[in-house]
Amino acid sequence: MEKLHGTLSATSATLHGTLSARSVIDAEIYDGAYSVHSEANEVQILPTANKQLTKNITVEKIPYYETSNMSDGITIYIGDEREVEIYG
Repeated sequence: MEKLHGTLSATSATLHGTLSARSVIDAEIYDGAYSVHSEANEVQILPTANKQLTKNITVEKIPYYETSNMSDGITIYIGDEREVEIYG
């Protein structure tokens, strides 16, 4: 833990105190993807533990579609819009 000591002055107020902050100087910079596409049936782990990030990570949304069907209902597609035939 590192400490900074000093005085911060403004025209109408003065702030005195101590600021303590954890140093991240020794942290490795994360060099992986910052924008990822989530999969509906797959876990995705970004190797960010104990690393310093230089920007926010964006996780794109999973595609979601609704369409009417021949039974007067709604068919929902999560992930991809594709036809699946089940034989049985």
